[in-house]
Amino acid sequence: MTSVTISITKANRFKAIEILAYWEGAVNATRLSKLFGVTIGNITKDMVSYRELYPDNLTYSKAQKRFEPTENFQANHTNSKWNEYELFISYYANIYRENFWSSSALELGPNSRFNAEPEIVRAVSQAISGKLSLDIEYFSMTSPSGTKRTIHPFALANSGLRWHCRAYDELRNEFRDFHLGRITKAIVSSASNIDNENDKAWHSTVELVVAPHPELSAAQRKVIMMEHGGGETFSLNVRASMVEYTLQNYLISKKPFEGEPKAQPLYLVNFDEVRGWLF
Repeated sequence: MTSVTISITKANRFKAIEILAYWEGAVNATRLSKLFGVTIGNITKDMVSYRELYPDNLTYSKAQKRFEPTENFQANHTNSKWNEYELFISYYANIYRENFWSSSALELGPNSRFNAEPEIVRAVSQAISGKLSLDIEYFSMTSPSGTKRTIHPFALANSGLRWHCRAYDELRNEFRDFHLGRITKAIVSSASNIDNENDKAWHSTVELVVAPHPELSAAQRKVIMMEHGGGETFSLNVRASMVEYTLQNYLISKKPFEGEPKAQPLYLVNFDEVRGWLF
């Protein structure tokens, strides 16, 4: 990827040009205009600018009325990795269904059932931005009737299943996770004097070494690893405070022979090294 100074708007359009060309084999002004909700004339200027900057990347097909990537195509505004394309088609899913493919050609699964009240999220976000404490009422499995406490939020995190805020808890005198959906009241209190740099679990990175369940056959283990780049193991680098959530999200057993292999086809190879970060 090369470095060219351009506006954010143009950079986003250049990125879309490359994603469409690289992943779908074609791009034209009509498609881009639908993505960005602008006129064809407006987007055509960006197509011209892109081709002036990268003249060897695209060739025009008169028969198909579209630009196609050349053999010398080189991405300058994308990383050409699946996760980027996944985010792209997910973000523009309705446009793909209505204009590009068909109404049944893209399925993203059920919408998340996670729920957090807007006023709660707003209060947490404001506390993080302003380095403020919050007085909250919080419900948990250990305190199903709820508890009142003062917390000092400094970060938001997505566990893969739900969102929580990372905060210092005055009740427990330690840094903890608070699921946003379990907070029923949140009132901005006062300036926070807590230094979140003292949260070792949040600021430490842990490598999780993962492998297929040993009770699977060699052929089955190979199939599982096809989804993770091949080889015998793969690694995930996560915050120490996120280790438990990551294992849950990826259906990773903590030990080699825990769990039913087809239900939990992965296990944590370096359990002993990271056990101190587990719940």
